[in-house]
Amino acid sequence: MNFYVWLFAIVALGFSALVGLRLSFKKGTANVLVGESIITVVAGTLIVVISQKYNIAFANTIALAMFICGIVGAFAFCKVIGGDNEKSKAKQPN
Repeated sequence: MNFYVWLFAIVALGFSALVGLRLSFKKGTANVLVGESIITVVAGTLIVVISQKYNIAFANTIALAMFICGIVGAFAFCKVIGGDNEKSKAKQPN
């Protein structure tokens, strides 16, 4: 991989991580979920880029596990923290 391409990827991932962190600390469940997802994608992509640069074979498996855990964590967060939806409001008597 060309040095400038690698450097651009690292800088772009750094800015994306900062955006994800900023979103994670704002109020609202949606902001936290989007920020968490951005950070998961950035960390996994950073691991893949570094593994390509330094020829680390097992890093792709770690990145894939991070992506899966990030998705499962977001769904679990939605299930536990998520607010009332239309179905639960319809079941409650007035």
